[in-house]
Amino acid sequence: MGIIADLQSGVQCFSRFQSWNEERPCKQEIFWSIKVVAACLINSPESTIMKRTTSLAFFLVVILGVYSPGAPQAPNKTPQSQALPPEKAQALFQIAPGLKIELVAADPLIHCPVAAVFDEKKRLWVVEMPDYPNGPAPGKPPEGAIKILEDTNGDGQFDKATLFADNLLFANGVLPWKDGAFVTCAPHILFLRDTNNDGKADQREVLYEGFAALNPQLRVSFPILGPDGWVTVANGLRGGQIIRAGKQGEKPLNIAGMDFRFDPRKDQAEPTTGPGQFGNCFDPWGNRFVCDNRHHLRHVVFDNRYLKRNLLAGAGELVQDVDEGQAGPLSSGSKIYPLSRNWTTSNLHAGRFTAACGVFIHQGLLLGENHFNSAFTCDPTGNLVHEEILTPKGATFTAKTAREGVEFLATTDEWFRPVNLTHGPDGALYVVDMCRAVIEHPEFMPVELKNRSDLILGKEKGRIWRIFNPALPKKIEQPSLAHASAAELVNQLGNLEGYWRDTAHRLLLQKEAPASIPLLREALRDQFSALKTFHAAWLLHSMGKINAKEVEALIEHKNPRVQAAALLMAEGLPLDGSLGEKVSRLVDQPDGALRFQAALTASYLPLSLRLNALKQAAKAQPLDRWTRLAIGVSAGDNAGALALDLSRQEMNLEVETLIRELCSQAGSRRDPDEIQTLLQSSLELNPAPPGLAAIMFGLADGFSKRGGSFYAFLEGTKQIPEGVREKTRKYLTQRAGLALDQSLPVKTRLEAIQLLGMASAKDSQTPLKKLLTSGEPEIRLAAVRAIASQSEPGISKILFQDWKTQGPAVRKEILEAMTRTPERIQALFTMVEKEELQAREIDPARVRLLLQHANPAVRERAKKVLASAIPADRAKVLEQFQPSLKMAGDPLRGKQVFQKQCATCHRVGEVGVEIGPDISDTRTKTPAQLLTDILNPNQAIDNNFLNYAVTLKNGRTSTGMISASNAAGITLRRAENQTEAILHQDIEEIQSTGVSLMPEGLEKNISEKDMADLIAYLKNWRYLDGATPLGKN
Repeated sequence: MGIIADLQSGVQCFSRFQSWNEERPCKQEIFWSIKVVAACLINSPESTIMKRTTSLAFFLVVILGVYSPGAPQAPNKTPQSQALPPEKAQALFQIAPGLKIELVAADPLIHCPVAAVFDEKKRLWVVEMPDYPNGPAPGKPPEGAIKILEDTNGDGQFDKATLFADNLLFANGVLPWKDGAFVTCAPHILFLRDTNNDGKADQREVLYEGFAALNPQLRVSFPILGPDGWVTVANGLRGGQIIRAGKQGEKPLNIAGMDFRFDPRKDQAEPTTGPGQFGNCFDPWGNRFVCDNRHHLRHVVFDNRYLKRNLLAGAGELVQDVDEGQAGPLSSGSKIYPLSRNWTTSNLHAGRFTAACGVFIHQGLLLGENHFNSAFTCDPTGNLVHEEILTPKGATFTAKTAREGVEFLATTDEWFRPVNLTHGPDGALYVVDMCRAVIEHPEFMPVELKNRSDLILGKEKGRIWRIFNPALPKKIEQPSLAHASAAELVNQLGNLEGYWRDTAHRLLLQKEAPASIPLLREALRDQFSALKTFHAAWLLHSMGKINAKEVEALIEHKNPRVQAAALLMAEGLPLDGSLGEKVSRLVDQPDGALRFQAALTASYLPLSLRLNALKQAAKAQPLDRWTRLAIGVSAGDNAGALALDLSRQEMNLEVETLIRELCSQAGSRRDPDEIQTLLQSSLELNPAPPGLAAIMFGLADGFSKRGGSFYAFLEGTKQIPEGVREKTRKYLTQRAGLALDQSLPVKTRLEAIQLLGMASAKDSQTPLKKLLTSGEPEIRLAAVRAIASQSEPGISKILFQDWKTQGPAVRKEILEAMTRTPERIQALFTMVEKEELQAREIDPARVRLLLQHANPAVRERAKKVLASAIPADRAKVLEQFQPSLKMAGDPLRGKQVFQKQCATCHRVGEVGVEIGPDISDTRTKTPAQLLTDILNPNQAIDNNFLNYAVTLKNGRTSTGMISASNAAGITLRRAENQTEAILHQDIEEIQSTGVSLMPEGLEKNISEKDMADLIAYLKNWRYLDGATPLGKN
C-alpha cells in the first residue's frame, strides 16, 4: 500500500505540474517542477528512501518525456493578436442557463466604450476612452468622446451614432440631465449642454474641479442620481481638493478616502462615504454600493455626516464588504472562475478579483426573476461578469455567488473586456466591452514592459452586448418618457424596472412642475406600491414640499424601507412632539436596517427621549457593529451615563462590546466628572456590575487612542476621591496575575495586559518585562504596546532588553514605539552609536521617516547615525541581484525567507498577514518581474499602500498606511494587521513618506541565494502542500 500511496501522491504532483507546464513551459520551470515533485514525494507520509527514489525516478522519466521533442506539446498559448470577429466572440461565451447574449453595437460605430446609460428617449449615451492608457501623443488632441446611439429601424441594433462631445481626456462617466449631461472628466465634473437640440453639445461648463488626475484608471467616475436628489460620484481612490469652478477663494473640500456628491439644482456639495474606484450604483431603495479592484461589492452603510455630530465615536471603515464571510479588510472574499488564457481553467487556480469594476444592481425583468436585483461586477482581466445574490442582514447585506464554480458570463476570448453594465428600457442587461488587448496601466508594470507595443492594441474596437432570457414573452413596447405627462411619470415611480422608474424620477426632479406636487402627495398614500410611495416621498422632500404630518404618516408605513426613508426626512423637522415619540419607537423593530437608521436618527431627539431610545436599541438582538456605532454616535456626551446603565444588566458579547465603545469615548473625552462617575459608580458597587471589565477596557481604549497616561490622569484629578483611586489601582494591578497565567486563553491575557498598561510603572513594569519573553508573539506585542503607553524614564531599556530574541513583528512594534517622540528617538540614536543596536536593524521605511523628520535636530543626527542604513541606488541593487535569476531556487527554503522577511505585511496561502497588495497570484509574473517588485517596490506605488507619518499635537508620531478616512479621523494600519485610530482634532500634520509600506532596502537582509529561493516560493507556493486538488485540464 505504501508504494501505491507514493505513486498516487506523485500522480497528484505530476497533474499539478502538467497544468502548470501548460501555463509556463520554460527550462527553469522544468527544474522547479522536478523539485516540487521531489518535495511532494519526500514529504509524503510513511515513505522509505527506496520508495521515494523509485517514484521520483519514474516521474523524472515522465516529466522529461513531456518535454522531449517527440512528446505531445501543450496547446498553443500565444496571446491573441487581434479581436475576434463578433460572431466568433459570441460563440465563445458561456452564460447562465436560459440566457442569451447578442451584439447591439460595435466598431466602427463606437470605439473603446467605458460607460453607457439610456436616456428618456431610449437612446444610449456611450463614453469612449481610446486614449487609454497613456493619453494622446504629444501635440495631439485627446480622442475621448461621448456618442448618442439610436436604433432607427427598431431591429434591436444601434445603427446611428451622434457625436455629442469630443476632445475629452479620459472622460469616464455620463449622466443625462435636462438639455445636456454631467460628465466626469478629471480633474473636472463638467456639464455639457445641447442648447439647440441637435444632439451635439455646444456649451461646456466646469462645475467642480480639483479631482486627482494622475492615473486614467483612478479618477472620479460614475455620476449617478440617488433617490434623495443628489448626484454621487466615485472618488477613484485618489481623492482631491474640490472647489466649485470659479470660486478659488473658498475652502476646498478634501475627499481623501471619501466619495463626492452635489445637488444638481442647488449650489451645494460635500464629501460622502466611500471610496469607490470605478463602480457606483444604487439598489431600488437607495442602498449604495461601490467597488475597487480587489473589493467587488461594498455596501456604503454609514453616512459620514453622522460622525460630524460626535467625532469621538470612531474613525474607521464606513463600508461593508458584502460577500460570503470570507473577506478581509483589503481583499475580496468571493472567488472567480475565469476561462481565458490568463487564468488556468484548473480549479486549483480559482482566483479572486484583480480588476473589479462596474458594480451594478440589475433591476430589469428580462433576465428572469432568478437574476432580478442581483449584484453584478465586471472583471476585465478575467474576461468575465460575476453575479451574486443579495440577502439583507442587519444594517447591511450578505451575498452568495449565484452559481458556485461557474461565472454568470465568461469566455476564453482574451479581448472581451467588460468594464461597465446598465439596464435598458427592455429590461435586459447591457455589457460595455472595451475590447482591448491589454487592460493595465504602465504605472504598475515593470520597466521592461512599460513601452510594450500592444498597450493601445484595439483602441479602434469596442462592443456593447445585450443579455436577456429569450423564453420570456416579448413585452409590448412602451412609448418613451420624453413627452410623458406628470401623471404618467408619477405612475412609473412604482415600476419594478429600474430604467423606467429611475428615468421618471429624474425627469420629475428636473422639471419640478407644480402639477406634479398633488400627484406625488397622492402617491404617498398608495396602498399597492411601497416603491412608488418611497420615490414620491423623496421627490417631495427634494423639492422642499413634504410636511411633518406626511413624514409622521410615513413613519407608520408598513414597509420598513419607507419607514427608514421617513426617519431621514424627520431629521430636518422638530422632534419634540408626537413625531419624536414615533421616531423613538422604531429602535427595537424586527428589521435590522430600520433599527440601525432609528438609532442614528435618535441623535436628533431631545435628551430624555434619546437616552431611553438608545437603551431600547441596545437590548434589541442581534446588535451588529453598525447599530453599535449608531448608538455610540447618538449617545454623544452621555456615552458614559448610557454605558453605566447598560453595565448593570445581563451581559452578552454584543452589549459588552457596546459598553467598551461607549467608555472609549469617555476615555477620549477625558471629562473628569464623567470618568469619576464611571469609576465610582462601578467600582464601589458590591457585587461589581457585570459590565465592570468592559468599562475599564473602554477607558483604556480611549486613553490609548489619544495618548497620555491614565495613571497620571487618575492621580492628578481632584474630583476623584482617594477611595476610588485606591480601588482603581487595586483593580488594575490585579490584572498582572491574569496576564502572567499561561493557562488562561490568550484573549483573556491580552485584555489583562491592556489594563495593566494603565497602572503605575511601579506596579506594572515587572510583570510586563516578563511578558516580553512570553512564547506567544501576540502576548509580546501587547506587552510592547502597554510599556510604550507609559511615559516614565527607562522605557527604552525595557523595550530592548530581549531585542535579539524578538521576531520581526515585535521588532517593528518596538521601533514604532521608539520613534513616537523626539526624546525616544534620541535614545534610539544613542543605542546605535553605542552599537547596542545595528543601524541596518532599523527598517528602511523608518530610516526614511527619521531622515525627513519635522524636528531639525532629529534630521541632522539621523544623517550621521543612520548613514549605513540608507538604501542603495536601486539600479545598482538590481544589477547586483541578477545572478539570483540564474540560480535554482528552493521553494521550501523560500517559504522560510518569506516568513522572516515578508509575512508581517503580505499573505501567501495561509502564511502571513494581508496588509500590503495581494501577491499570492504570482504565477503569471516572470522571475525578473518579481525581482524588480521586491527590490524596487517604489517604482510604481499604489497610493492605497503609501506609508504615512502622522504627527500629533502632543508630539507623538505614528506611522502606517491610511486604511480608512472619514469625518472623525483616520485609521492607520501597520505590520501584523495592527491598527490605530486617530482623530482629526488630534493631528498636527500628516506627511507621506513617499514610499510604500514595503520599503527599499531588503537587500541588506537577504542574500542572492535567499532571493532565488524566495522567488521560487512565490512562483510555486500552491504546489507545496500535497493537498492541492487536481485540476481539469
